Amino acid sequence: MILQKIVKESDSYSEVARKLGYKYINGTVIREIKKRMEQYDCSHFTRCKNRIIYEIIKKECPVCNKIFEAQKGHKKEKKTCSYACSNTYFRSGPDNGGWKESAYRTTCFYYHKKKCVCCEEYKIVEVHHLDSNPMNNSCENLIPLCPTHHRYWHSRYKYLVEKDIENYINRWIKP
Repeated sequence: MILQKIVKESDSYSEVARKLGYKYINGTVIREIKKRMEQYDCSHFTRCKNRIIYEIIKKECPVCNKIFEAQKGHKKEKKTCSYACSNTYFRSGPDNGGWKESAYRTTCFYYHKKKCVCCEEYKIVEVHHLDSNPMNNSCENLIPLCPTHHRYWHSRYKYLVEKDIENYINRWIKP
């Protein structure tokens, strides 16, 4: 009888728990109270009185092109489908707030695949400045090379790698 009176006077399960004397209210307490109250009408309960209901919309992820649902107009409206895509979208590339043009390796591997243009070595890759100016970190000036071919370029064997690098630059610029 007391529980029925408390239920009629309360607006939520949390309020019922407080009136019953629970000090710490968590999901387990709420589930226990719900179980005890199954016989009473709780249709007047509201989860949040001032809650805004946002329209659920379908969006396409800009990274992986998957369709996902988001709450339209919410201050934290999702822009990507997952944390992984979010990291790719917001934490990589020139649009990232922490992007540094001076970090030439980052710039190079953003625009070029991380493999040597001569032999396609991908485990150890260095970055070569075509114009030999370490201050020029534009993507057109940076070429990924393995240590061996990088040394060739800076030695008398430059002619062995020159043609491969020229071909790569021509292929890269055309598309």
